[in-house]
Amino acid sequence: MLQPALRFALALAIGAVGGALFLAIDAPLPWVLGSMAGCAIASIVGLPVAASSATRRPMAAVVGVVLGSTFHPGLFALVQQFWLPLLMLPLFLAVSALLCVTWFRRVAGFDPATAWFAGMPGGVAEMVLLGGERGADERTVGLVHGARIFLVVFTLPFIIRLFHAAPATTGAAAAASATAGAATADLALLLWGGGSIVVGLLLGRVLRLPAWHLLGPLVVSAALHMSGVTDFRMPGWLLAAAQVGIGATIGCRFAGLDLRSFARILALAAGSTIILLGLTFVFATGIARLTGLDLALLALAYSPGGLAEMSLVALGLALEPGVVVIHHLARVIMVLVAAPIFFRTTAKEPLP
Repeated sequence: MLQPALRFALALAIGAVGGALFLAIDAPLPWVLGSMAGCAIASIVGLPVAASSATRRPMAAVVGVVLGSTFHPGLFALVQQFWLPLLMLPLFLAVSALLCVTWFRRVAGFDPATAWFAGMPGGVAEMVLLGGERGADERTVGLVHGARIFLVVFTLPFIIRLFHAAPATTGAAAAASATAGAATADLALLLWGGGSIVVGLLLGRVLRLPAWHLLGPLVVSAALHMSGVTDFRMPGWLLAAAQVGIGATIGCRFAGLDLRSFARILALAAGSTIILLGLTFVFATGIARLTGLDLALLALAYSPGGLAEMSLVALGLALEPGVVVIHHLARVIMVLVAAPIFFRTTAKEPLP
């Protein structure tokens, strides 16, 4: 048996190869998608790959700093234009939760607690933790949410490309604006970037922020850039490496599943993903027609993927990552607060 560090190193190597292949075919978000696909295949065929939430944290911290560097003084004025999407977000989440919980109860046959937390449009770690405390099957909840994020991250960039005219710098070069001028690390970059990570991780942990390993560094980096204190940019190669690590952790969630179990989980998650993506585009299209806002940006803001992953998609498609971050942060907080409360009120009643 390989030690966990060696298993993770193998996952990163496979992820890097997958990312390079996706880069060669000009896929959107190649380092995440390629790594995710490569590690998912490796997990299913039984290769000794492994990753955990702890191994994801350093990568998420780097991504947080990069996303924070895209914040600018004009962002708040831009976000003010998105008052209607933010106002409609609770309705979107309520409809999404109702339909997905019904799907997992009626079609999948999950017990009430497992169906409830598998159907909530929240983060993987948070839903596993909340569900486990209330009697849900933690492994099933985690696998369903992992498969959902896998499917959303893997399909949504291609869907958006069908109607969004992204610049020619999609793929690895698309993040150039967030990494420009940082081809080589220097002392200033080390101090600002490294300091943002360290301070951000401490701040996120102390304040108990959701996805603290991402949001803490993001908040610190955003504050520095919006205040004009510095305009540092992380090296492009470091962002690519972080994306490989994030993709690997998603792909490795399927370790230990045989092909039949994997197919079942993927099919059930695909059903809920179709529901969520359908609702995403219904809400995004309606709001875009009412307000004139960018449909692609609205779709990413409402999309049922992870905060880090959807923000990276926005970055890769040259959209405004800050808008996506704010919407997904609001989504995470709403689900974290509402899911346990409404579960208590319905726990004694059969779910629909």
